[in-house]
Amino acid sequence: MSLFAVGLIGTAVALFWVTYLGSLSIAEHEMARTARSKATLARLVFVQHLDQLERQIRSAATDPALRQALQDNQANDAQAVIDGAAQSMTSAVLDILLVDRPDTPEWATSSLGLIDTGEQLPPLVRAALPPDVWVLYTDHSVEPGITTAALSVLVLDPDTGQALGRVVGGTSVTDSFSLPGALAKTLRVDNLAFVHDDQIIAGLGDLDRGQLPEKIFETEDEVTYQLVNDQLFVKSPLSTDMDGHMISVVSRQTVDTQQNVRATYQKFFTPFLLYTSILALGAALIVSRITNTGLGRLLSYAKNLHKDRVVDAPEKGFISEFNQLASMFQSAFEAVRDRDRQFRDMIDSSLHGVLVHANHRIIYVNDALLEMLGYEPGQSDKLLDLPTLTVYAPEEHTRLRSYYKLREVGRAPQSYEVKGLRKDGQTIWLEQQVQVTEWRGELAYYATITDISDRKLHEELANKNANYDLLTGLPNRRLLIDRLNQTIQRNRQLDDISALMVLDVDRFKTVNETYGPKAGDAVIAKVAKRLTAALGPDQTVARMGGDEFAIILSNLNDSWHIETVAKDVLQAVAEPIAIEGLSPMVVSISIGITISPVDGEDDETLLLQADTSMYEAKADGGNTYKFFSARMNEQAARAGQIEISLRQAVENEALHLHYQPIVDYRSGSLVMCEALCRWTDPVLGPVPPNEFIKVAEESGLISRLGEWVIREACTYFASCNQNGHQLGGISVNLSTRQCRDTDFIDRLARILRETGMNPACLHLEITESMMFDDRRIDPVEVMESIRELGVNISLDDFGTGYSSLSYLKRLPIDMLKIDRSFIKGIEHDTAGQALVRAIVSMAEGLKIGIVCEGAETPEQCELITALGCNLIQGYGIARPMSAADFLRYLEEHRGPAKKIMGAV
Repeated sequence: MSLFAVGLIGTAVALFWVTYLGSLSIAEHEMARTARSKATLARLVFVQHLDQLERQIRSAATDPALRQALQDNQANDAQAVIDGAAQSMTSAVLDILLVDRPDTPEWATSSLGLIDTGEQLPPLVRAALPPDVWVLYTDHSVEPGITTAALSVLVLDPDTGQALGRVVGGTSVTDSFSLPGALAKTLRVDNLAFVHDDQIIAGLGDLDRGQLPEKIFETEDEVTYQLVNDQLFVKSPLSTDMDGHMISVVSRQTVDTQQNVRATYQKFFTPFLLYTSILALGAALIVSRITNTGLGRLLSYAKNLHKDRVVDAPEKGFISEFNQLASMFQSAFEAVRDRDRQFRDMIDSSLHGVLVHANHRIIYVNDALLEMLGYEPGQSDKLLDLPTLTVYAPEEHTRLRSYYKLREVGRAPQSYEVKGLRKDGQTIWLEQQVQVTEWRGELAYYATITDISDRKLHEELANKNANYDLLTGLPNRRLLIDRLNQTIQRNRQLDDISALMVLDVDRFKTVNETYGPKAGDAVIAKVAKRLTAALGPDQTVARMGGDEFAIILSNLNDSWHIETVAKDVLQAVAEPIAIEGLSPMVVSISIGITISPVDGEDDETLLLQADTSMYEAKADGGNTYKFFSARMNEQAARAGQIEISLRQAVENEALHLHYQPIVDYRSGSLVMCEALCRWTDPVLGPVPPNEFIKVAEESGLISRLGEWVIREACTYFASCNQNGHQLGGISVNLSTRQCRDTDFIDRLARILRETGMNPACLHLEITESMMFDDRRIDPVEVMESIRELGVNISLDDFGTGYSSLSYLKRLPIDMLKIDRSFIKGIEHDTAGQALVRAIVSMAEGLKIGIVCEGAETPEQCELITALGCNLIQGYGIARPMSAADFLRYLEEHRGPAKKIMGAV
């Protein structure tokens, strides 16, 4: 009766206590939700405040008047621009707004008079600011520190892309009046403070350092809160400054939820306990009266059965259920005795291993298990009464101990794989099913064990073949995609970022063709080892196939961290590679980088973006890295549109040629012209040659297009001469793809025959990089075949490629065309003049003709002629013109030489 009463009272008190703790937990949860909400709002207000300031800064930086003022070095005009930008400010006020020229800090400023920019944002700090990124800078020379949020925007020359200066704007977090007000209004608090690490630097209300609880500063970059009496303090991280110190905002508000809960439950506890005790005592008395007599007879009968005594069933009592229990006890006892005998016979002869243990000691093993563990049949005595862990490998003991504890509460797995320990010390893989049983009257655990060592070996080999690259041992594409999806999921859960890099070995095909596949495999293996060593075991390095690798970077701080890793990878791979039997070789890689979730949260999308970025890095010459941007998608889409339209244009011969004259400036005579392909699409409009020629090269259209250009130029040249215009020659650009065609020479000869073109009047222009970087072409063989037809060869863009000058001595080159990059600004470039003079002298010694491209002014033409080059091509002579306009040009300059010079 006492136990029943105590149980009822205890249950009631426990329920009361559970509801009390639940109410407190709900109140605590509400405070946590409030803290997270306020932290989110604070961060949002801070970002929106900076966004408003950024729009004002960018408005000033993109003002054409400011760019013109920087180009003209007119500080007053720049001052007017930024003054106007400062006057347009509304709710968000820029404390600092100034313009730095590369050689003149604070060239123009509209900063507030109370702000000492030299102290809060020194020139050296401003020069180190990364463009287009908000940065927090803290001046630690004063106490407390002065924190300033600043943004630097470069003003670029639209023609050269050179930085003319930078517009620097910002706000003093320490002294700002608009930012604290906006935060207080949104958070609905009267007291808040800006904190640098754990030091207050600014705020509203009466908060000071002594009032802030220490607990909220235990972590820097997490939202923390603490309730002190009825005051809730919330710390909301905003951003870190340049020194890595966290800038946070701490707010304080009154919260009385928990006090109300405690007061309510304290008021009702005494009456609840009194009424519950009275009811429990009454119920206990009634139950005791009914059950005591019958329960006593039943307990006495059960004790006799437990001791294997043969006794009669108790007399039937008042409670029918107790009578039924007595009958069932008798039947169950006899059935259990029979099953126990059958069970022991069955497990002794089982083909599976059987282990029974109790109290962490072995109490039974069968012969099948003894054989698995390397013992002779019948040697069970060597294991009995030993600790259960004796038959398992040492590395499994910690896991099994945890299973033992979980099994006591019914939560341990019933089936699992584990390593067993044989008598000779070798390990084997076991699979066991564990059940709770009774053995000789005590609680025990019955384990059925199977040797699965062969199966585990096959699984390990299958997993390795399915998920790892056989040459390098790195994860393959399949495993990479699995880990990439895991990383994407973790980013979503932890609000983290990661980066995917796709790497490709530059010009790897050349290595294979030059040194053979075995050397190529050795290079791939060396690159794989260097990538793994450079990144460490925490990052995923995979081989996608061929010479392509991929890297997943996680736990990142920012894009600077990614750039640092990319630079380390480039440097590691660029070290000379020693291969047995070969001279050390140097290879480089191109890296494409995409960031998740910034650029996307889908594995296929991220792989495509990184691949696109990698090809852009290759297009820039390789041995570099490129981040993905939406601009690449736009370029890819436009390239697709261009390819479709270009195919139709080539089919319909909808392109046309323009012609640019090449004159002997000294004599004033028109010597020849260059045919330049132009295209205007009905939908796309005028498409620049550098754009559609690149698409033609990549899509394979260049062969047909190039053949059409040669034929059209030869036909036009013949037409000009037939009409009495004595044009000395015509030049046409030649692509690498055309030269790779096996029947190119035959088609060129056919064009010459069909158009009646004099081969001596045709010049085919090739570039250094085009011919000498393509290992599939023997430039000597191609040029000699062209020369056998009587066609002249010009080396275009001379000086910009990487070919050896020794080629000039043995190649059949008729003319060099000095690239326009040497001519631009040559009147003020003494080094450029010296180079041109040297090229002219070298060409004269080799008896090679020479043409200067890109002359734009009479002064440049005069200077080039003075340096020894008479043949000039450029806007200073005439722009490229249509066929009809070029015929008129020929008519106008058919007379004396002075007419040509007059056109200049």
